Amino acid sequence: MNVFERIWRAAKANFNAWLERIESPERTLEKSLQQMQKQVNHIREDVIRVVAEEKKLKNQLERNRKEVERWEKNAELALKQDNETLAREALRRKREALEFIQQLNPQWEKQQEIAERLKKEYQALRERIQTAQRKKQHLVLRLQNAESQKRLQNLLTELTDTNVFDRFEQKVLDTESMNAAQSELQAASLDQQFAALGSAPDVSIDLELEALKERMKLNP
Repeated sequence: MNVFERIWRAAKANFNAWLERIESPERTLEKSLQQMQKQVNHIREDVIRVVAEEKKLKNQLERNRKEVERWEKNAELALKQDNETLAREALRRKREALEFIQQLNPQWEKQQEIAERLKKEYQALRERIQTAQRKKQHLVLRLQNAESQKRLQNLLTELTDTNVFDRFEQKVLDTESMNAAQSELQAASLDQQFAALGSAPDVSIDLELEALKERMKLNP
C-alpha cells in the first residue's frame, strides 16, 4: 500500500465517521423528540392559561348566583319589616346580578369547551410522545443489536479468511525452523566440547619428551 492510498483511506474513514455523526438515526430521533417536547411545553402553558380563565369565569358565576340568593333574602326581610323601598333596592341588585349571569354564562360555556378540547389534545400529544419515546428506545436497541451483529459478522469473516490463517501458519513455521536451526547449532557446539574433553592424550609425544630430557642431562 503506497502513501497516497493510505492517505485516501484515512481521509475516507474520517469522512464516513463525520457523515455518520451527522446522519445518526439515534440523534435524529432524539432531536425530533426534543422538538415535540418543546411544543408540548408551549401547549401546556396555553392549556393552563385557558383553564385558569375558565375557572375565573366559573367563580364569577358562582359568586353572582350567591348574590342573587342573598338579595332575594334581603328583599324578603325588608318586606317583613314593611320597608318596600329597601325591598325594591334589594330586588334591583338581584336583577343586576341575574343580568350579569346571563351575560357571563355563554362566555363561561365557550371557555369551558375550549379548555376541555385543549386538555384532551394536550393529553393525546403527551401519549404520542410517550409512545414515541418507547418506540425510539426499541429502535435504538434494534440498531445497536444490528451494529453488534454486523461487527460480529465482520469478525467471523476475518476469522474465516484463509489468507490470514495461511500467513499466520507460515509465520509459525518460519519461527519453528529458526528455533530448530539454533537448537541444532547449539547441540553441535556442545558435542564438540565434550568430545575434546574426553579425547586420549598422545603417548608417543610424552615418551619423546622424556627421552629428550634424559639426553640433556647426560650432555650438559
